[in-house]
Amino acid sequence: MQNGNCPIAKSYRAVSNVLPLVAKVIQPPPGMKYKCPPAVVAARAAIARTAFAKNLRPQSLPTKVLVIGMLGMAANVPLGIWREHTKKFSPAWFTAVHAAVPFIALLRKSVLMPKSAMAFTIAASVLGQVIGSRAERYRLKAVAAGKVSITETSGVGPLHLPVSKTKDKHCGDAVDWNALSLQLAPTSSTDVFG
Repeated sequence: MQNGNCPIAKSYRAVSNVLPLVAKVIQPPPGMKYKCPPAVVAARAAIARTAFAKNLRPQSLPTKVLVIGMLGMAANVPLGIWREHTKKFSPAWFTAVHAAVPFIALLRKSVLMPKSAMAFTIAASVLGQVIGSRAERYRLKAVAAGKVSITETSGVGPLHLPVSKTKDKHCGDAVDWNALSLQLAPTSSTDVFG
């Protein structure tokens, strides 16, 4: 733990330098040795062998931080959308918030970024979550307000699909299409291919 290169050992040393009391509480029993799990080592090595990581590794630190931050933000936008559909502090919510963390951490380590860059990648990930959740809120409000309508123009005129709202869905006002109330204009054989 005192001189290992594993992220767990590095984190332990960082905590022990900053918060000695916390380090005493989480100190492993004597004789117990921590190692990075083989799956983590293999995943980091696999990412480091990709052309993307090889090309990004020699770049300047601001370039690395910007690229990894943008990837973190892009990975968190769909997770923010998913988070909007979960109950706050539920297991699904925690999964939606933290699902991209291992990916970003492995990517950050594979391109040899310092720990100081973590602040920017975390901020970019939070921004991605906020963008995704706000976009989904606006989309759900637009659907609830009835602003979203499907219109098809036929030879007779526009066809409006009726919408019925249901309140028993978890994600707010969901839209169900009522297929029985669709009024279709009769078509002749010439209208089909014309």
